[in-house]
Amino acid sequence: MSVTRDIKRVRNAGGLVQSVIKIERPQRVALADYAEKSIRREILEGRLHPADRLVTRELAELLGTSVTPVREALLRLVAIGVLEASPAQSFAVPLLEPKQYLELAEIRRAIEPLAAMHAMENLTKQDVHELEKILLDFRRAKRKGDISAALSFNHAFRFRLYAAADKPVLLEIIEQLWLKIGPMFNYLFPQADVETDMPHNYDLLLFAVKDRNKEEVCNIIKKSIDKGTEIILHNLESYLNR
Repeated sequence: MSVTRDIKRVRNAGGLVQSVIKIERPQRVALADYAEKSIRREILEGRLHPADRLVTRELAELLGTSVTPVREALLRLVAIGVLEASPAQSFAVPLLEPKQYLELAEIRRAIEPLAAMHAMENLTKQDVHELEKILLDFRRAKRKGDISAALSFNHAFRFRLYAAADKPVLLEIIEQLWLKIGPMFNYLFPQADVETDMPHNYDLLLFAVKDRNKEEVCNIIKKSIDKGTEIILHNLESYLNR
């Protein structure tokens, strides 16, 4: 691994010549960051499923990098409990047990409404317009049965709202939780009411957002988490009992 060294000589306060060495960060570090960001996005948007196996070499080919930065990125995700290390240079997406998922859902109920509440103080008309557009795309994807797109828009909607809170530490904590549960969102489907015209929780949430009704916004966020948890655990049970 090569490192660029830019050496120049200057005189210090005592008149002595000293070397000042500028060492650029190795490219591998940037590639590891790129690989981690890419894998995180796949997890957050639900494109990776529980029990999926991630092979380092295959991921490196997909990302157009060498194996080393990809493996470093995967090990970072193992360190925070998002992935599990497996033999033969592979990694696995864990399948959460109901007890684990319920604990994470309980934590989400405590902090996601907080982010939404703070967002009410900063949301602009343009922000609301963007949320409306994302919601429209989300509903279209659900009606078409495009689960991958629906999960992507689901993530976009929630994090577009939470980002408006302008609380970077809070947003980071929420993202860490979603990294753990993202693959489980695939168990949000099938849903019995996909074809109905009844208002979705997000429709009700937007009404409350436009009214700047913080209490109602918090209640709907909690209700959405509870309903999603109910569907996921029901579908997970059906899957495990097949």
